[in-house]
Amino acid sequence: MNVFELQDVTYLHKNGHKALDGINFCVARGEAVSILGANGCGKSTLLYIMQGLLKPASGSLRVFSEDGFTDGCRARISLLFQNSQAQLFSLSVWDELMFGPLHLRAMELEAARQRAGEVMELLGIERLKDRSPWQLSGGEMKKVALGACLSTNPDVFLLDEPTSGLDPRSQVELVELIAALKKAGKTIITATHDLHIIADISDRAIIMGETHRVLLEGGPRELLREHDLLLNANLIHEHVHAHDGYEHEHTHYGPHEHHEHAHGHGGHEHEAGHDHEGHGEEHAHEHAHEIGETGTGEDKVREDGQDARLTEVKEKLKILLPHWAEHNIEHAHTYMEWAQKAQSAGADELALTLREIAKEGERLNALFDRAKKMLQE
Repeated sequence: MNVFELQDVTYLHKNGHKALDGINFCVARGEAVSILGANGCGKSTLLYIMQGLLKPASGSLRVFSEDGFTDGCRARISLLFQNSQAQLFSLSVWDELMFGPLHLRAMELEAARQRAGEVMELLGIERLKDRSPWQLSGGEMKKVALGACLSTNPDVFLLDEPTSGLDPRSQVELVELIAALKKAGKTIITATHDLHIIADISDRAIIMGETHRVLLEGGPRELLREHDLLLNANLIHEHVHAHDGYEHEHTHYGPHEHHEHAHGHGGHEHEAGHDHEGHGEEHAHEHAHEIGETGTGEDKVREDGQDARLTEVKEKLKILLPHWAEHNIEHAHTYMEWAQKAQSAGADELALTLREIAKEGERLNALFDRAKKMLQE
């Protein structure tokens, strides 16, 4: 069964400019789909249409095999806004999590309270219970908005740039949460230009161009290899670096280059932008069973596994550390340039702070050098 069926969907802004132009695709129940595109290509507008907040200027949309929206199908779809401030309005975090279940009459009061408590624990925001959403940081607001979506236990999640404003650890936690929701049978559609997460969160990806049309769809790993298409869609960019008198190009996914690595899982490779703890232990454990040894044999396998992981870490860092160090130097120069601009504008205190940031960059350079020497030992 398809949850969404879009046929030639077009949407016009009030000024007559197209936000979407002839969009065609379907999303099956339980499927995880990423919609990729640069800012302004129409991703958010597309999610608003799939939530029923906007109506297409032309074309058709079927939702749960029905033409258009009913109150029942709206209750089964939850939208996480890109801007969390547009989504939060209650006096406290607790009220935000209680509002959806009670407003939709999805559960009784006691069940709603239990659900809100579970969601806070899941997202690690118990300490924010009595805080006003407007007193929170951007990342905390994002988590509360996501909690409001989870509290109604919908069948479909529409996530608009869910990783924006999140620190690296929270981004990893979000990816794991999306994977858990998918495992639970939820349908998940994520609009993003954050390419490094799509292989972990989606079965299929759809690339939208700045023409507001679908350029290509397919498996996320396959689409990540479409270098020219990603450049054309403004999802990656070429960045030229100078090294001791010569120049070379890096392809950047977003603000900085994303380095992928592959892990083998049961005969297939899993690409990710972060390390998966325990991966080496899993393979060492499998190896121990294959040789049928215990005691000193297991110790040997464990040591071999650690040596293999150490070798892998060193080889990757030999590539990554120069890249990080290079960008650190570039950033330090940028901080100093803006410090001068701030001082010329009369913002002496700000200029001093920017210079201190640049000096921290010098300390980082020494640490990078130390790390590179450790790799040579």
